[in-house]
Amino acid sequence: MQHYQTLLALHIVFAGIWVIFFVVDLIFKSSISKNSNETKNEVISLYLNFTNLFGIIGSIGIALTGIILVSQNPGYGFFDMSHAHWLATKQILFVAILAFTFLKVIPTAKKLRSAIANSNSDEIKTNLEVIIKANKFINILVILNFIFAITHRFYS
Repeated sequence: MQHYQTLLALHIVFAGIWVIFFVVDLIFKSSISKNSNETKNEVISLYLNFTNLFGIIGSIGIALTGIILVSQNPGYGFFDMSHAHWLATKQILFVAILAFTFLKVIPTAKKLRSAIANSNSDEIKTNLEVIIKANKFINILVILNFIFAITHRFYS
């Protein structure tokens, strides 16, 4: 337990990366809709790179620090609704985010990158819409997770 506070701080930093992604995601979506067709593909590629980088850093960081924090704290457990229901709910949401990312976002992002490389505007538009909706769904789950984290002291 000697590094518990450091791990908790890192966990919060990684969660902050996801929350920052929510804000920047809004900016990217606005920028994509405003740009002309010549620069739109560049902005979409930047958006995919940003999504990929922040998603990987945030999710791996949260997962690793979360697992260590739960294993070091005897009051917590994995998916245990009997005591820390807020934590179990967060864990379920996190698994849902990861599953949705691997099953929907990553394959669609690969299709979108391929469409950009082939300059297929119809496919770009279709896959971009899917990515934007998927990221919106993920961002909602991330914000819910964040709300559970900061409010659990009020109801547990």
